[in-house]
Order: sequence, then structure tokens, then C-alpha cells
Amino acid sequence: MRASGSGNLIIKVLPLKMSFLSRFVFVCFAILMAITSFFTNTALSANYDLSGSVSITQVSDGDSLRSGDLRIRLFGIDAPELKQQCADQDGVLWSCGAAARYQLNALIKKNKDLQCSLHDVDRYGRLVMLCFNGTTDIGAAMVLSGYALAYRHFSDLYIAEEEKAKIALKGIWRGVFTPPWEWRHQN
Repeated sequence: MRASGSGNLIIKVLPLKMSFLSRFVFVCFAILMAITSFFTNTALSANYDLSGSVSITQVSDGDSLRSGDLRIRLFGIDAPELKQQCADQDGVLWSCGAAARYQLNALIKKNKDLQCSLHDVDRYGRLVMLCFNGTTDIGAAMVLSGYALAYRHFSDLYIAEEEKAKIALKGIWRGVFTPPWEWRHQN
């Protein structure tokens, strides 16, 4: 490229006659670009579903499980913390966190092989999963039982189940409680 006296740029163009090697390199480059474009628009940009059978070895609390060394947090719900207390309609304190763990344990007691799909990994390294025991959505069952809340900060999946539990005064809805996310912040 060189500048002319009038301020215009004159671009030197490659001759139309390219050598065989130059054409070969050009064609290979074009094919490589086409393949790269195909894969970035299909396979590499696809969302993958990581799901399968998970054998539960421990119920940690009302929304957390273990499968060997894997720590699992149930997607879309938040249950009272293990040491959390709630008050019933008469103001009597009860261990709602321990009751939530008991309820989750009861839901998977007969069949500890759940079908789960990964939604995320939280800041603690836990796998955030949507899990089913047969056709039963474990998160939905926990919220419907009143021993977990819909975790609206992350999902609106279980709001209808929460409303049903609230109307029926099930679980923690039979009295007064602090939402688990507030309880954790205070304690």
C-alpha cells in the first residue's frame, strides 16, 4: 500500500493468477471456515441436558441431599435450616428444620434412586438439581407439604404448590416462621 499525492490510497491487488499452492491454501481455509461456522452454530452452542439416576446416601436437611461425595441442592425450593425453630398457631416453638429433613427423608425412603437433572452449580459447589422419585417431583412435594418454600429468587416453578400449602395451613404455614433465607442472614 502506498500513498499518492492526492491523498488517495492505492491498494496493490494480488494478481488474478494464483499459483496452485495458493489456491489449495485458499480452498482449505474456506473449508475450515465453513466447518467452524457449522459447529459453532450447532454442536458447540447447543445446551446439553445432564441428567440421570442418582443414588441418595444421605438427607442433609430439607433441601439438600448427598450421593456419596456429591452434594445436591434441590432446585427451586428453600426449606428451614436444620437448627431453625418455628412457632405453631399457639406460639409453641417446634423444630421445623428437623421436621423438613424428616419429610424429605420420608419422600425418598422407599426408593433412594432418584432421576435428577442438573440446573446449576451453586457458590458452595453443590449440584442444583431437579429430582424425581418415579413421577413425584421431590421439590414440588416438599413445598406442597408445607416443609419448604418456593425459592422465588431462583425460580417461580413451585409458587402454586406454596399457595396450596399456605391455604391448607400445612407444615410451617400452621403458625409463624422466618423464611429460611432471612433466618440464614440473621444467624
